[in-house]
Amino acid sequence: MKHKNGYWIDDNGNRWSDCISESEAQKSSESLKGCSNCYNCHYCRNCDYCDNCNNCRNCRNCRYCNNCHYCRDCYNCNNCYNCHYCDDCCDCYRCEYYTENPARYLTDRIGSRRDHTVFYFGKIENGMSLQVVCGCFRGDLKEFEAAVLKTHENSEVYRNQYLKEIAKVKTLFELEV
Repeated sequence: MKHKNGYWIDDNGNRWSDCISESEAQKSSESLKGCSNCYNCHYCRNCDYCDNCNNCRNCRNCRYCNNCHYCRDCYNCNNCYNCHYCDDCCDCYRCEYYTENPARYLTDRIGSRRDHTVFYFGKIENGMSLQVVCGCFRGDLKEFEAAVLKTHENSEVYRNQYLKEIAKVKTLFELEV
């Protein structure tokens, strides 16, 4: 394990931020099978059949992934195959739900997790839909707004960050306010 430019780097070019210890990075490295150039993979927990992954970022609980490239922030993806340039997938939700590729709005890193929230807007079988993916939350805009108000009732800063993004999305996708 080498240390270079703020990263622990293994022999396959997989790297982890030096905010974790060298031994943690070594454990992560030992759990990877045939991966190269991956960034901050966290123990690849419950990964099955992940083959030829390249440049994956922060993947967790992936199953049956083959030949993924440039996936970022994937979480709980199931049955992915030959994915390319996937960003912020969460349970391959957008791949299964929409009848065509939806428009997407990605926030800056906000909230208590300092992470992106993704809003998908597009055609479904019965019309148009806006779906939100934020951490483990997946649902429509009304459900998301209710979750924000409940989760951050005691944190004005985080509540306001999310509510500001919800207002932007309503304007962006010309939804009723």
